Amino acid sequence: MKVISLASKVFALVFFTLFLAKTTNAANDYQFSIDYSVNYTVLETGETSVSQKTIITNLVNEVIPTTYTFSAKQMKIYNVSAETNGKSSVVKTEETKGDTLISVTISNYFIGKGRQNEINLKYITRSIAQKNGNIWNINIPKIQVPETTTLYDVHLSIPASFGPKIYLSPTPITEKREGNTISFSFNKGVFTTSSITAAFGEYQPVNFKLKYQLNNSFVLPLLKEIALPPDINDAQEVSYQSISPKPLTMKTDKDGNTIAIYILSPLKKLEIEVIGTAKLFGKQINPEFGKNFTDLPKNLVNMYTKPRKYWESDSTNVEKVAKELKDEKSNVIKNAQKIYNFITNNLTYNFEASQKGLVERQGAETILSTKGSWTCMEFTDLFIAVARAMGIPAREVNGYAFTENENNRPLSISLKGGDFLHAWPEFYDSYYGWIQIDPTWGTTSGVDYFTKLDMSHFAFVIKGLSSEYPFSAGTYRFSNNGNEKLIDVALSQSISEDNFKPKLSVTKAFNWNPLQLILGKEKYRVENKGGITLYNLVGKTLNPGISKNIYLGKETREIQYTDIRGNNYKVQL
Repeated sequence: MKVISLASKVFALVFFTLFLAKTTNAANDYQFSIDYSVNYTVLETGETSVSQKTIITNLVNEVIPTTYTFSAKQMKIYNVSAETNGKSSVVKTEETKGDTLISVTISNYFIGKGRQNEINLKYITRSIAQKNGNIWNINIPKIQVPETTTLYDVHLSIPASFGPKIYLSPTPITEKREGNTISFSFNKGVFTTSSITAAFGEYQPVNFKLKYQLNNSFVLPLLKEIALPPDINDAQEVSYQSISPKPLTMKTDKDGNTIAIYILSPLKKLEIEVIGTAKLFGKQINPEFGKNFTDLPKNLVNMYTKPRKYWESDSTNVEKVAKELKDEKSNVIKNAQKIYNFITNNLTYNFEASQKGLVERQGAETILSTKGSWTCMEFTDLFIAVARAMGIPAREVNGYAFTENENNRPLSISLKGGDFLHAWPEFYDSYYGWIQIDPTWGTTSGVDYFTKLDMSHFAFVIKGLSSEYPFSAGTYRFSNNGNEKLIDVALSQSISEDNFKPKLSVTKAFNWNPLQLILGKEKYRVENKGGITLYNLVGKTLNPGISKNIYLGKETREIQYTDIRGNNYKVQL
């Protein structure tokens, strides 16, 4: 008769990726089947109470299980207790360099083919639920189970006070609310493919202070543009508390960027400080809902599928990858997902790049023709190039990303003064609109950053018509100033809702326009005195601090407009 130990291992190096190893020695010959049922109960404090039941079924007569071992890497576990076959068992815990090893002695084991040994392990951890700013993030490690495992049930319960669900992946088998608790259930079929990731809350509040340094070395005045953090539908809403000095004017370009325009005097320098707040929103997509290629708007296809520097969609290598990946029978999102999977499965991230200072951008063609490891710029460029070669509109987003562990979520655009930026792509689908994804973090973390983008991405600029312009905040710098930090961004627990209320001033003005007089129109001067951009104002977009003339029929009694979230407002005349 053989006596063996059973080992269950957790590796938490990258978002606590979980592996349940096959039993050692004789167990590898399938002399046991092992089934699991785990309950994660998240408390309002952020602690998670875990109850893990393991049932070991003997498949032969001559093998006896004696020890069950649970090893967690970089995961704090405490208040551990265990029972085997209904009786309290001895539990040994050992911590080494942040790892926790738990061993449960199966002293009252059952012998014989078909007999079962049941281990109930309980513990507390703070590694499952984390609150970042105003958002609760949940991450439960993915699993790799023995082939003999027929059952792996996972139940997750969270307090309803965490707020509404922003995203939850994979889709649970059941979802229900009982009193002040919301519960989700998963099984082996959906849980083995990826970790369980979720976010709960209304939105992520962000405070920012950005500096833009402009220089005119000519003897004539120059017009200079800077790109401010823009509103993005379903992703972020921005409110500017102050822009000092005030720009000559502001506009929204074709990519959706908020552009402030200044006049620089000859041989002068100008430092602009922008202070504001933002709300970051999240959304989850279902690839099944994607529309067909024939549904894509022709104007977007024409604008965002052309080759550009770094996005060599017309190169032989890029076109070859696009042709091999494209499935004519699938929708746009599923084809974009094939590109995402190709990148996460084949590219390697260069973790040493950020330590080398400024990193030279390589572009898609270089990635496909050269062996090496890459930064977020290359992950982004390759996705955009292949997507455009497929006929999918795609663009680049640069901005600030919040990360606690750069091994999981690295930032690789290193700027002078210690500022770091991140790059990620977005593509267009006719059902969801523009969809932001992050193949870089998908590669480094193993987490799904395709069907949902967490609220850790704050966009500074969108590049679509050009792969190099507009420039992002943090890159406008005096040539002799290499040490000053220009980007200051922080999560906030809350922000004032007053900052996001529109303030529109409307004044009737004398109409000097003969054509408008013939049409019977009256002239009004509208001024945006608030911090948010106003939309659909008689077909116009009105940036903060900007005034415009509008002409209305004499019978008009009110002006209507919206914010980026689609909320409707009106002003009585």
